[in-house]
Amino acid sequence: MITKFDKTNMLSASRVANSLDISVKTLTNWYKWYLDDTIEKPDDFPQLPDYLQEHVGGPRFWTESDVEQLRRFQAWLPRGRGGVMGRISSQYYPRSNIV
Repeated sequence: MITKFDKTNMLSASRVANSLDISVKTLTNWYKWYLDDTIEKPDDFPQLPDYLQEHVGGPRFWTESDVEQLRRFQAWLPRGRGGVMGRISSQYYPRSNIV
């Protein structure tokens, strides 16, 4: 974690999410999955870039080149509950009781 950095050319989580056409929650879920060592990861998954943050719980920032790396991850990402992030996303989107 860096204590101070120049945010001038950095992108906030909302700007990154907007450029990827996803929600900030989805971006956060990607990192939860990525950083969870208890989840077995496929061999071929693209790495997520590190983000900068001045303090725990503070805003996160990425560079423009980080967004390109996130696009590669997004293109690789299997979709749906059975996808690689099913356990993470199911916490927020529980199964419906409709039969």
